[in-house]
Amino acid sequence: MLKFYCADGDRLRIADFPGGSAAPEGPLWFDLLSPSAEERDIVAAAVGAPVPTRAEMEEIEVSSRLREEEGVLYLTVTVISGADKALASSSAVTFMLKDHRLVTIRYEDPKPFSAVTERLARMPAAGLTGEAILITLLDAIIDRLADVLERQGADIEGISREIFHYDGGDKPAGEELNDLMRRIGRVGDMTARARESLVSIARLLLFVINSPQVRRKHVGRERFKTLHRDVTSLADHATFLANKISFLLDATLGMINIEQTGIIKIFSVAAVVFLPPTLIASIYGMNFRHMPELDWWFSYPLALVLMVLAAILPYLYFKRRGWL
Repeated sequence: MLKFYCADGDRLRIADFPGGSAAPEGPLWFDLLSPSAEERDIVAAAVGAPVPTRAEMEEIEVSSRLREEEGVLYLTVTVISGADKALASSSAVTFMLKDHRLVTIRYEDPKPFSAVTERLARMPAAGLTGEAILITLLDAIIDRLADVLERQGADIEGISREIFHYDGGDKPAGEELNDLMRRIGRVGDMTARARESLVSIARLLLFVINSPQVRRKHVGRERFKTLHRDVTSLADHATFLANKISFLLDATLGMINIEQTGIIKIFSVAAVVFLPPTLIASIYGMNFRHMPELDWWFSYPLALVLMVLAAILPYLYFKRRGWL
């Protein structure tokens, strides 16, 4: 799908591609969502620069993601999609900047794009450039990541309270610990995706700030610097959350080990308690011919009393030592 954003009087007009072999005149922003080869060719002809394919966008080398070729800035970042859903995903978004016009290529529909579309529709179009639209998009993406990290922080706080039962409730055990492990895994996955996105955005901003094209024209350079400071602070917060998640994971695994150790201890104590009675029963269950105690009239009651005492005494000893 291809959309054009053109200045129409004092407002920015949004229009879908009507079809044909050429783009309309004067768009400030070409937005390509899961584009076809024909749509890529149309935009490439309109801006005078090739539009990268999906395979090129997914290259992991920094030199492939961030580059300047013949006056065109190619900037690729990782953006979270579906952060409000149970299963989020990360996708590459490429920004092309040339002659104050912006091209975006994406194969997912992150929430910041729709938010920016609504925001631009209310903004005056006078003086609006591709650089300004890029700054608005990056600002929306960073705000979205801040919201994601804030929500993960609240989830982490709730998990911490459940693990260490700050509210005086019962300690989590059994299936509750398994559920906590799954929740920690989901929070950790989302936090890792946010960190990955922040790192890619920080690289983009540094590249743009130091780009000769931006440094020469001073177009939004201070705003890019402000965004970079915001990203740096969010990255530090994401690192803090990641460390806390690691601590909670270790704490949960430790509680699972403690619970398993308690179960093993019960079996061990039960084995020790029943060992002396078993020994007495084994001795008097032997088939030897000469066993004088077998002829005593009180031998059977005595054996029962010995077995009961042999079981009770170790139990009382363990209880006194605090092993139970």
